[in-house]
Amino acid sequence: MKVLQNLSSALAATVEAAGPFVVRLEGRHRLPATGIVWSADGILVTAHHVIERDENIGVGLPGNETAVAQVVGGDPTM
Repeated sequence: MKVLQNLSSALAATVEAAGPFVVRLEGRHRLPATGIVWSADGILVTAHHVIERDENIGVGLPGNETAVAQVVGGDPTM
């Protein structure tokens, strides 16, 4: 039982540490998807299929703030 408690605690700590770097991306016509903050200068990374358009991409940030993103690259093989 101690193993499960340790695993649960470690997972909770990881989620808490990563939380501020996870964003909501609104770049497709269906439901929003997630992305991660890759660098302090505002580069976000997500799966290629998440972005279906090049304009009007919304980014939901922690604290209910929103921003607009611009596509600067993609890799359709990923």
